[in-house]
Amino acid sequence: MPERAPRTYGGDLLSIGFQIAIVVGIPLLAAAYIGDALDRQLGTTPTLGLVAILLGLAVAGLGTFFVLRRYLAANPDHPASEKARVAGQAWESEIQERERKREAGEEEEDE
Repeated sequence: MPERAPRTYGGDLLSIGFQIAIVVGIPLLAAAYIGDALDRQLGTTPTLGLVAILLGLAVAGLGTFFVLRRYLAANPDHPASEKARVAGQAWESEIQERERKREAGEEEEDE
């Protein structure tokens, strides 16, 4: 089996996907179980179950925030280099020139 680079984009996304699945799934399942158990014991169906699920959603949201914050801290978004900026501007000017020619009826047919 071929070895994969330790920090590949796909590997990072797979890892984050599993972490978020755990961070969201476990609190929601635990909240549903605890809420249902409390509802049955106290006879408050479905009040405590809904409250517990809302608390589970809040915990899941916080967990997701922390997972994503850790990933973004480890992989900062670097500003574009000057070479990339110049290439993007040249590409944009090419597009604008093509649009101008098309609007003026000067467009050449592609082969």
